[in-house]
Amino acid sequence: MDSTSSTPTMHSSEPRNAEEFATLVQPVLPDITDHQIAQLLQYRDMLHARNQHVNLTAVRDFDGIERRLILESLRLVPVVRSLMDVNGGDVMDLGSGGGIPGVILAIAMPESSFTLLDATGKKVAFQREVIESIGVSNIRAVQGRAEELGHDINWRHTFDVVTARAVTSLSALMELGLPFVSMKGWLVLPKGVEIEDELFIARKAAGKLGGTIVSHEVMDDAGSDVDTRLVLVRKDAATPSDYPRRVGLPARSPLGSPQDQATTKSKSRKRGG
Repeated sequence: MDSTSSTPTMHSSEPRNAEEFATLVQPVLPDITDHQIAQLLQYRDMLHARNQHVNLTAVRDFDGIERRLILESLRLVPVVRSLMDVNGGDVMDLGSGGGIPGVILAIAMPESSFTLLDATGKKVAFQREVIESIGVSNIRAVQGRAEELGHDINWRHTFDVVTARAVTSLSALMELGLPFVSMKGWLVLPKGVEIEDELFIARKAAGKLGGTIVSHEVMDDAGSDVDTRLVLVRKDAATPSDYPRRVGLPARSPLGSPQDQATTKSKSRKRGG
């Protein structure tokens, strides 16, 4: 960034005003309204304040929240819209934490309905405060575990798109997310750039879960200071009822991983006597 710019630097503790913030995000979302900008700034301020007391995100400065969280989430809007009907659809944000990217997508996409799912009560309480304070009517925040709700008939195969920004493997995200996705729906998974090992394992898992990894392209730079490879997974077959496995197992022993293969071989030996 140009050091002569009046825009806050990456390490600045000063938040952008509405005009500066609009300049930051409009290249990514040209049709964003003044009302949506005001909602995003209110969310930014609430996230920054609450994060001093509750660990909602590792990003703690205003510039980081604006670039790495909000701008990076807004980059997903055109992609998510392209995967659904023109009139919108039902989207889940899995492991939403402080509401990233779910709250931001919901503000930018009022035509769609969003469900934020997280297992931690304090995080869900914050999400509900945000929803009430900024006046977004197309979001609900739910406390629960994907490993359990993924087997509930009222949740399974019901969402057009599931997003997940959680820090876990692609294989684990697919096992936790695909049960919620409707047929021909999508998982939208922003990841880091260096994920070749993850992709190798995830391709093995995809076949077991009814998914197809359609693309994993590096996104164009948008000034977010984050290099992102966006993994898109289409659901082409029903996810078997065995998945997701019990709480903790998808992350601890991802499908297709050496740990999973060792467990499978051990079970086969026991069955064989």
